[in-house]
Amino acid sequence: MSMDLGFHVHSEEAVERHGTFDDEMSVIEFLRRVTRMNSLPYDVTVYGLEDFICGANSPRDACEYIHNVLRDHANFLLTENPRVQFVVDDLEYWDEPVFRDGNDEIPLRDIFHGIEQEGSGWYYSNINVQS
Repeated sequence: MSMDLGFHVHSEEAVERHGTFDDEMSVIEFLRRVTRMNSLPYDVTVYGLEDFICGANSPRDACEYIHNVLRDHANFLLTENPRVQFVVDDLEYWDEPVFRDGNDEIPLRDIFHGIEQEGSGWYYSNINVQS
């Protein structure tokens, strides 16, 4: 799998084509490590992003929380220089990639402001989620 450093969001179909990394963790563990500035694997597949967001009382607040963790720890993440693959079940693309929570659409841009499409079901954001 050829991926740049940064954050990659892959649908299940994209994972079937591109595979996953050997190191895996939950989104909770990933956010905990980032917040505590504990080392991360260079290549890591993270599961549960969609469940974390859609299971929250306020999915928008959950997105803002994740965005703030990534933004506030950008220097740590730049030092670690990981390639992070988030695997999600149900990713839709209309004008932009979104999770669906009932009738509500939750844009990935709420977490990764500069996210762009790399391929079918594959979206990329650099480590600086502000840009």
